[in-house]
Parts: sequence; structure tokens; C-alpha cells
Amino acid sequence: MTTELSDTTLTADRIVHLTDRLAALPHLRPGPRTDALFGELVQAVLSAPDRQAREILAHPEVDGRRSTIRDLSARGETALEHDWAEHIATASDSGAALASFPYLDNYDRLTALEARLLVHAGGTPTSVAVVGCGPLPLTALGYASTLGCAVVGLDRDPMAVTLARRVTERVGPTTVRFEQADAADADLTGYGVVVLAALVGETPSAKAAILRQVAGAMRPGAVLLARSARGLRTLLYPPVDLASMPGFEVLEVVHPTDDVINSVVVARRHG
Repeated sequence: MTTELSDTTLTADRIVHLTDRLAALPHLRPGPRTDALFGELVQAVLSAPDRQAREILAHPEVDGRRSTIRDLSARGETALEHDWAEHIATASDSGAALASFPYLDNYDRLTALEARLLVHAGGTPTSVAVVGCGPLPLTALGYASTLGCAVVGLDRDPMAVTLARRVTERVGPTTVRFEQADAADADLTGYGVVVLAALVGETPSAKAAILRQVAGAMRPGAVLLARSARGLRTLLYPPVDLASMPGFEVLEVVHPTDDVINSVVVARRHG
């Protein structure tokens, strides 16, 4: 009991220390210092046993930094994607540049898992919209390769759309295209599957509001796949509240236990 309590306190203190060091950086662009701090933070989150998550999240110093940690994580991931998208789009060998992306295997494993869940939920889709595709559209490219269907990446940031197009011109299949659109008002009626990226909705309440809007924009019978998080991983990504999904029938929820951080929620739009 005493040892576990001590481990819990040590993990909480480490998360607080790493958060404060990241918050003090002049920027979050990739680099040895930034990469090391983010790597240590992710490792601290992933290495803590599930049974300790509640106590760590309840730690006053951790609880008071939840929004800061998520904001740092989101901005750091966006900066990382921008940097690598530029690198891949301008490299003499874009395929080799993509292969050197340090988190490529995580994306591949997550999209492969999600593709299996989508096929199980409704057969192989013919059209997929990825909402919040980002500047490095590995999810959209992964779906196109795995499912062999037309994929549209949507993002509200025009620079992200431009970079995604440039990356896809170099390494992606021709069945992927990109459009600028906000999750709050995108027309999603033309797609059999809608994927909601993990960074769409900065907080659980914001994500719940977006899910309500997405429900109204989807056609009846279409499948939604929303990336979520559980336990201590909710420090890095806001979770999807299953009780706040009006208009959807939840079909399956999967929580990876390896270094793939995101959980996956699969639901069907009510007819």
C-alpha cells in the first residue's frame, strides 16, 4: 500500500515537473529538448498502472494542470505534424522521409485496428471523411490504403489542408483528397463513414458539442468512428463521453493497452 502510494505520488510529481518544463519552452516545434520532454511525459502516462490513474488524476497539482497538459499536447502534436509534413513534401525521397517518421508504426497500427472495426460494423465502406485530418494526413492515407475506398480529409486550418495535399502528392494514393471545412458546420451526408480525429474538440464538453453537430450532419445509418482516451491517457487527449452521444447507437469501444494512446469508439447514426 505504502509503495503503491509512493509510486502514485512520484508519477504525479513527474507529470507536474514535465508539464511545467514544457510550458516554459519558448516554442513547441520539434527539437531534441522538446522531443525529449514530450517523450518523457508520454512515457510517464503510459507506464502508470490503470489502477493508479484515478489517484494520479485526483492529485491537486495534476488536476490543476489538465487543460494545460492537453493544450501542450495538442500544440506539440500540431507542430510536429507541420514540421514533418514540410520535410516529407520537400524531401528528394519522400517515401524514405515518411518511413523515418518516428510515430509511423503507431499510426499504422491504429488505422489497421480502426479499419477492422469499420468493416465489422458495416462492411467495407465506399467513402470516408476524416474530420480534423491535420497537415500530416497519415490517417486518411492509411484508410485509403487499407480499405481501398475514396477518402476525404477535412480540416478547418487552410495551411493544414495545403500541407496535406502536398504530402499526398508525393506519397499518397490518388483516392485521397482534402477540403477546408470546420467540424461544426461540415456537410457529411455524402459519406458512409465519418472519422473524428482525437484533437477535434479541446475538452470533453467541446467534443460532446461537436458530436451533436456531427450527428446532425451525417446521414442515417452512417458509421461514426471517434478517437477517444481513457484513464491517465485523458491527460493527453479529451475523452468521448458515451452518455453525450445523442443520435448515435454505440456499437463498440476499444481501449488499446500498448503505446497506441487513443481509444476508439464506433457508433451508428440512428435512422
